[in-house]
Amino acid sequence: MDGQAQFQFQQTDMALVSGEEVERLIAGLKTTPSWTDQADTAAVSQWIVRGWAHLGAHRDRLDLGLAQPDSPVGAPNRLATVWARLTRDLVSAGPTKYQDALRPAIAHIVKLLWFTSAVARLDHPHFKALNQSSLQALSNLNTLNPRAIEHTWPLLMDCDARQSILPRLLYTRNNRVLLPVGVLVLNCVHGDRGRIDSLTDTPLGRDVMRMLLERLDALLDDQTEMVFEVIVKLVREIVALEPATEGPKLYHSQATPSQVLSPGQLAVLKVLDSLALPPSSAFLLAEFARLAPRLDSAWQGFVLLIHLLVSRIEIFIAAAPSSGHKDALEEDAMDDPHVEEVVRTSIRILKEVSDQRSQLMSSHDPSRATSSRPEPEGEDKKRSINQILSGLVKLITHLIELKNSAAASAGHPDSRGAAFIQDLVRTMDGFPVILSFTKFDVDFPYLREHAIVLLKYLLKNNPDNQAVIRDLEPLIVPS
Repeated sequence: MDGQAQFQFQQTDMALVSGEEVERLIAGLKTTPSWTDQADTAAVSQWIVRGWAHLGAHRDRLDLGLAQPDSPVGAPNRLATVWARLTRDLVSAGPTKYQDALRPAIAHIVKLLWFTSAVARLDHPHFKALNQSSLQALSNLNTLNPRAIEHTWPLLMDCDARQSILPRLLYTRNNRVLLPVGVLVLNCVHGDRGRIDSLTDTPLGRDVMRMLLERLDALLDDQTEMVFEVIVKLVREIVALEPATEGPKLYHSQATPSQVLSPGQLAVLKVLDSLALPPSSAFLLAEFARLAPRLDSAWQGFVLLIHLLVSRIEIFIAAAPSSGHKDALEEDAMDDPHVEEVVRTSIRILKEVSDQRSQLMSSHDPSRATSSRPEPEGEDKKRSINQILSGLVKLITHLIELKNSAAASAGHPDSRGAAFIQDLVRTMDGFPVILSFTKFDVDFPYLREHAIVLLKYLLKNNPDNQAVIRDLEPLIVPS
């Protein structure tokens, strides 16, 4: 093995190298990994770099059989694929030895990927394995290697969008190719604010993230895919390095003039909803106010914002006994005027959506149904109404608890705490609609529970509200 490997590494005419010989080298990495310690690292690396240069210079040969996807993969494609695998496996087996020595190969790999990522080749059977292995090799070369990243990142991002391989590669329908693209970007931006900013502040970066986020959204039904986890990690990496006072730049960078909430923004909100620490209340409240009048176009994002606000409030409530709680609330935009505006908006939406709920239930009266199978549009509408109503009821409840806990921690027994919220619900005539939610509905199973808890908070220590509720009957909701 060692003698044959040494012969191979001394070969200067790369046209004489066969794929079978390279396959034996790859197999040797598994059966006799010690040969990499015995071999001359410089000789091995120079040989591999020469091979990449040879592949790039003769890349047109890779198109043999391009018009016949069912034909066997040609020798040039097989050689290029095993060359990429050898590079990948060598770096993986000995990163400290080969990452720096193989750095000159990076430019050759990027150039070849530009060729193989063309639309006609990207997901072609003859190029799938080559693209996957080449990307894995490039990613391994950049794993925790700042010098390699400094060499690679400009080739990926410091160029015109039409010259970057990233957008071309992201058109792939193959998750096995998409995965190393995501890993490569994650490896390059890890812990570096400047490179992360290039993903949010440049047209190319925004385009790359848009494509990744759209793929993330499409993978929500199959979160076992490794690429899903990689893209989520990338989003978390970006968000983690953003100053809390600025709000999620990635979210704002995905805004489009023609959409209330772009698919990229919705995907970012879904990742934010999975974080232990939600973004600042200032951002959440601003987006809550922006999306509230546009629920037809952005109800999913609005529901996520409600979840995030509730999570943020729960953090404040848990911290209520600590000193400076009131100041923290004011600094984080959870002061009384902001809370009052949220409650006003919530009551208005509860009334409007409750009317839609009544209309929906009337239109789906079983006695009028022509089919036993529910219409998909009706089910989607029902789900959106359920989530909006339950979320807003829970949000108002948490706001009351927040203000009461803030008043208690401030040590002012005369403070009315959340009384202004209780009174606002009454003056906006919100009790009838909230009371109507207490009737059990199999299609809205949790709404009743949330409504009962909210009523308890609205009535506590508030004689005016108690007097109103005694004289009310719930709104009639169709059975």
